[in-house]
Amino acid sequence: MSDIEIRPLRLTEIDQFTALSYYAFSGRTPDERAGDFGRRADPQRQALVLVEGGEIASQLLIKDFGTWYDGVRFPAGGLSNVATVPEKARHGYADKLLRAALAWMRDELGMTLSTLYATVYPLYNGLGWALAEDGLRYSGPPTAFRPASHLPIDPGGRVVRRQARLDDVALLEPVYRVFAQPRSGYLDRPRWYWEDTVLRYESATRPRWLALWYGSDQRLAGYALYTLGGTPLSPRPESELRVYEVVSLRPEGYHALLTFLSAHHLWKQIQIDGGRDVPWRSLVANPHQLEAQADFGHRFLLRVVDVQRAIRQKAVLTQGPVPDAAVRVVDEAAPWNDGTWLIGQRGAAWTCEPSANREADATVDVATLAQLFTGFLPVRQAIDVGMLRAKDEARATLEALFATAHPPHSVDHF
Repeated sequence: MSDIEIRPLRLTEIDQFTALSYYAFSGRTPDERAGDFGRRADPQRQALVLVEGGEIASQLLIKDFGTWYDGVRFPAGGLSNVATVPEKARHGYADKLLRAALAWMRDELGMTLSTLYATVYPLYNGLGWALAEDGLRYSGPPTAFRPASHLPIDPGGRVVRRQARLDDVALLEPVYRVFAQPRSGYLDRPRWYWEDTVLRYESATRPRWLALWYGSDQRLAGYALYTLGGTPLSPRPESELRVYEVVSLRPEGYHALLTFLSAHHLWKQIQIDGGRDVPWRSLVANPHQLEAQADFGHRFLLRVVDVQRAIRQKAVLTQGPVPDAAVRVVDEAAPWNDGTWLIGQRGAAWTCEPSANREADATVDVATLAQLFTGFLPVRQAIDVGMLRAKDEARATLEALFATAHPPHSVDHF
């Protein structure tokens, strides 16, 4: 094997990088992808490449995405454009590059977590990323989304319908932030992400539409963002109203927005991607009309990049003292995480210090740690299936450490 080098992308290599991204993932053209640099990412800090013989053999891009967990914004690296040229496949290059990216995210970019949407799950799971949410796609005829009678109504509220515009970032972002910040897994969306992904037009004939809900106080407190596909009354499956996201800061907003969506009786079906942080089946009058589909290929994976910093940043959600616990973390790909950590609660903060000389009260691998961290995997279930080994006296600490106010979810994809 010839010598290989892992390093940041050079400006003279942007064409190589974007050409490989286009070859691997199709979609946007190399020129469009090249335009992302400077706007979405700094190529010399956020793009890493494995070079062999002067040519890029493998590559990845680290997007700077803050991610909310129970009111705390964690600096996170969103991995994308992970690709290896087919001539160099199965040489272990992606594995080497991802390991290097972990150290780069921690040491150079100051990131605590990493998230991604996997094309090859075993590759990432073997290096410590793990499935961290289990949202569902709800679909059914418009009548299936009529609101339940128990939802309160604001008689002075109103829904305003219009096409979405790029300058709607300033209107929607404050509402989204209030909704997302106390939850787990939602992105702290950069402006470019709002403009390029959330509000962008899918095509000249399929703009995104907004239903804006104003309460009787005339304040915007909810919205639905959606597209209309196909032709009304058409029996074809593409005749649908597809909802990108529904956000409401008040229960009255859910009633108003569901009423609005269910009034689209000319469309064959409505689709909403929803997480367990919102009880969707309890919000509709007849949940038996809904079909639910789990598509785990579109759910994010999470990895803890820096165990000590991540635990110290985590919100304290439980009252009362808990005993310190020595937790052995197994992390072969990130040796700075591998070891025993003494974890405790001091007032409104978690502590986490190396503890090489104390016998472990619990043992967990870093992929399982990610699932516990988000609340995707409860402590009791992890113990029941052998993914977490813990003494009885450590249970209270672990339950408190991994407590979450909302199950993890994100509608975003990158």
